[in-house]
Amino acid sequence: MMRLKLALLVVLLAAGVARATPLTVLGPASIVPGAKVLAAQFTARTGIAVSVDGGSRRKVLDALAGGNSDVVLLPAGDFEGLAGVSAATPLVAVPVGVAVKADAPVPDISTPEKFTAALTAARGVAYADPSAGTSAGRLIDAMLNDPAYARVHRVPVKGLAVSGLASGQAEMALQLLPELANNPAVRLAGPVPTGLAVDFSAAAATTSHDAKDAQAFVAFITSPDAAAAWKAQGLRPMP
Repeated sequence: MMRLKLALLVVLLAAGVARATPLTVLGPASIVPGAKVLAAQFTARTGIAVSVDGGSRRKVLDALAGGNSDVVLLPAGDFEGLAGVSAATPLVAVPVGVAVKADAPVPDISTPEKFTAALTAARGVAYADPSAGTSAGRLIDAMLNDPAYARVHRVPVKGLAVSGLASGQAEMALQLLPELANNPAVRLAGPVPTGLAVDFSAAAATTSHDAKDAQAFVAFITSPDAAAAWKAQGLRPMP
């Protein structure tokens, strides 16, 4: 039924007048590659151009507040009490990954027990300072508060966790996996084996110049048809 509704919506949009300017979709870097793949598919189906751009959480929120976005993709928690958006729709879970410097041995983190042992043995474990307000930083900090990680040398850093590797403060970094996957300065050990992930949602901006197109894009990227593109980026589509 959902696929039939989506197909009908796409047909209706394709029959309409093309937008003078592309839909503007904003989200953090961790989710942009998959969003770009789906934007191209959406344009091919509907003829509606879509521009996808990435940046920090603050950049996305500022653009939304300034009326400069049609659709925003953010951690689900960021939508709580957020003004300027329609109801958010669950999108994907973005796994937290583990990385070391490019010239360092890759630790075995294949099981939760080996993961804990690797963190404990590391000279330092860098992650985003939770005081900065990022969902990943808060999530990782909460995990490390478990007594099982009591002996881990925690290194909260301002900005990206990998900066702790570059500075020599840490031997391991915990950061959203897509941000690590294509970084030549690090080697990816894999995702946290406990399934630790940040849930993302999508919402149309209430200031969008074309609410119909914006809602259609949200419907498309959260539909079953989008699942393969998200999975190809290592993300888990939300049910």
